[in-house]
Amino acid sequence: MVQIIVAGDELVGILRANGLVPEEVSDVEFAGEEIKVRVKTPWPILKSVPVRLRVAGFEGGHIVLQIMTNRLIDKFDWLVDKMLAAVPLADHGAWWEYPKLHVDVNLLLGRQIRGVEVADIVLDEGYFHITATGVSDEGRGDGSSGGEGPSPNSA
Repeated sequence: MVQIIVAGDELVGILRANGLVPEEVSDVEFAGEEIKVRVKTPWPILKSVPVRLRVAGFEGGHIVLQIMTNRLIDKFDWLVDKMLAAVPLADHGAWWEYPKLHVDVNLLLGRQIRGVEVADIVLDEGYFHITATGVSDEGRGDGSSGGEGPSPNSA
């Protein structure tokens, strides 16, 4: 098991470089426990909408991001659903259930790195604390061991 601590801005840079952030999402900022983004809309009058999110939890390999709502947003939840319909969430291992966005982190990670699973994610003061584990020796299928493995000089 390993814990990685990475600044939110750095994590977004890594995700963007690997094509894991939809192009409709821009201007990502971190303020304490909040994530602020702009989401482009398909409408010419309202080109983008500012959205505030918080990490609501991590369950079964999925990070759950919750929109910071207010009474006005709650009245227009149908508008949020319509706006997100234009974003290819499934392509990014995600699905929407107002007011929560679920992202399958391990599905996305598995496309890039094999043998690693995220066990937990916590956002604390703009830094993501990510706990990851390796798959068991039986699950690897490559004959290598899970921990330290052979030294470079061993045969």
